[in-house]
Amino acid sequence: MVKRYRSALASRLGQNLAYYRKRAKLTQEQLAEAIRIETATISRYETGIALPSLVTLEALSELLRVSIADLLTEEAFPRSEEEEQFLVLLGALSPGERSAAIDALRGLLSLLRKQSPRPRKTLKPGSRDLDQKQADSTG
Repeated sequence: MVKRYRSALASRLGQNLAYYRKRAKLTQEQLAEAIRIETATISRYETGIALPSLVTLEALSELLRVSIADLLTEEAFPRSEEEEQFLVLLGALSPGERSAAIDALRGLLSLLRKQSPRPRKTLKPGSRDLDQKQADSTG
């Protein structure tokens, strides 16, 4: 038996569940089948009419590859297209693969930072740097 609720928590969970389900490119039917519940129950969760049990909430979070906190959070979702692509790519990986991918990305970002041109310092008349540069060029 599914308990019926009308609360901010139920509404928030429903919105988040629908968002993450769609991001995973799953229908309500596919999600329901994967965790062995009725499609109508997923619909009730997403509309905020019902709240899942903790066991069901855990199954949903594992299947959607998000934390339980992500399903319950009040934060808005709008993310850039790049952030979404990154999250989808990471979400398709196992925890070990995800960790390796993040380490590889950190290394890549470090290399990119080293290669990108840095803003040049403007040398002002009378500054020590300008005086040194002039001395180097005449010396």
